[in-house]
Amino acid sequence: MSKRDRDPSNKAAKPSEDPAAKAGTDESAHAEGDAAHEGGNGKPTAEDAFGALLERGWDQLERGDLAGATEAAREADRHQPGSPEVPTLLGAIAAARGDDEEALTEFERAMELDPDYVDPFLHAADLYLYSLGDPDEAVRLCDQALEAAEEEDEYLDALLLKAEAQIEAGDDKEAAATLDELPPARLPEPALDYRAGHLYLDLGRLDDAERHLQEALGADATFIDALHAIGLVHEERGDGKKMVQTFIKVREADLAAPPAPWGVSRERFEALAEQAMAELPERIRELIANVPVMAADYPALELVAEGNDPRMMGFFSGVPYPEKSAMGGTMPHLDCVFLYQRNIERMCRSADEVEEEIRKTLLHETGHFFGLSEEELAEMGLA
Repeated sequence: MSKRDRDPSNKAAKPSEDPAAKAGTDESAHAEGDAAHEGGNGKPTAEDAFGALLERGWDQLERGDLAGATEAAREADRHQPGSPEVPTLLGAIAAARGDDEEALTEFERAMELDPDYVDPFLHAADLYLYSLGDPDEAVRLCDQALEAAEEEDEYLDALLLKAEAQIEAGDDKEAAATLDELPPARLPEPALDYRAGHLYLDLGRLDDAERHLQEALGADATFIDALHAIGLVHEERGDGKKMVQTFIKVREADLAAPPAPWGVSRERFEALAEQAMAELPERIRELIANVPVMAADYPALELVAEGNDPRMMGFFSGVPYPEKSAMGGTMPHLDCVFLYQRNIERMCRSADEVEEEIRKTLLHETGHFFGLSEEELAEMGLA
């Protein structure tokens, strides 16, 4: 699953500007009464059915129901063959399944069907950026999307993704110049302001970051992702008091939120953690043989009050192995590793991804046991 499909601003593809497709998906077309129905008799047209199927497919993809999403896409294709929206949806489904090659094939097919349809360019750019590790190709595709974009939200979406790719490529100066093309006023959607704020945060431009994040939260007071990012801004400024206050609010909101649709039972979660532990190298297993791995939904309030991120996926509690070794004595003992189930599930889009993230988080926290820093873990791909 690509980052684009996790982002709150990308829950569905935008319809193509093909007139037949647009008639089935644009709300204004439905509001025009007779113009949206055959003969004005109130019966849904083929275009209406096509739009409804696409919407259903994207919704099912958002819930992690890949089989249902595929079925909806195939049925939509039977209603309107040759539409670029269908391969765009199929590409997103393939990306969610981890089949990058098939995803790119579908996105490229959508681009060929309609070179002015922006969405497949952005989905492909996201795939190159976050799955294939090719930010330069992502920038190239974003530039093509910017040329094709006619609507403001399409243009801003492409501009923000281009800045993400430039940051990933280490071109912070170019990314800053790209972001400075954003309009000074509130962006059309809270999620766009959220993305802009996060990018400015990555660049260390904290005032710009907070401005966009506050705009997002002002437009949608339930946008807890934006509130969490504001807490990260406070952290970067060294304002521990405001950071903790904000993080506690985030924790309270997360506690009230429903679990992810692809969430697993606690029994299954603990079994996956045990399986991940069994896959560690033998010597590591020997060193941490007596280490309890505890599952919880979220970090305890006391941990957050101490300044820890309420959305962290794991936590190492104990003395690192090198320090214990230097102190001498018996076999070092790791006090505890905590895995936070709801936070892990939030970052995933399927039960399979939950399994992989458990493994990665366990490796991350084990790395802390052996004294590795966050920077060292990031270099190992375990950030």
